[in-house]
Amino acid sequence: MANFSFKSKKFPLKAVPTVVVSFMIGFLIVYVSSLYLREDISQLDLKQFELEELDYKFQTILENKSYEIFDSQKSVSSKKCLYYAQSGSFRSQVAAQSQINQLNDLGYKGIIETVDSSNGYNFKVIIGPFQNRSQTNNAREIFRQQNMDSIEIHECKENKNES
Repeated sequence: MANFSFKSKKFPLKAVPTVVVSFMIGFLIVYVSSLYLREDISQLDLKQFELEELDYKFQTILENKSYEIFDSQKSVSSKKCLYYAQSGSFRSQVAAQSQINQLNDLGYKGIIETVDSSNGYNFKVIIGPFQNRSQTNNAREIFRQQNMDSIEIHECKENKNES
């Protein structure tokens, strides 16, 4: 590492004049910035910014309005959803049955669904139904840990309950 000293010939600046000039420049910057940033008292006079008084009409509007009371049990429309997981799509039924056997070892019952596609028959392995998305995601996580890819499928049916 280079030897750093004010007495070095490579560093010809003298210490005392350099420090004095530095303090003078610092003082000048502080003084100019204080002049520039000085707040005038006229800017702080809030009487210049008086606003007209606001008249709130919320109370009178609320008192004069009539409202319908909504009975939530009168007509409830809800969707009943069933969730499934598809753990694979195979070209041969033997491969699909092998996947079903792996799922049985994990404690899940699967079915093979045959789908006619443009390149012949495909055999989908479907697991479910699950009652909610959380159960489906838990099962999919177990499949992922076993290196089985899966997707979520859900079917929703409209239920109308009238009391």
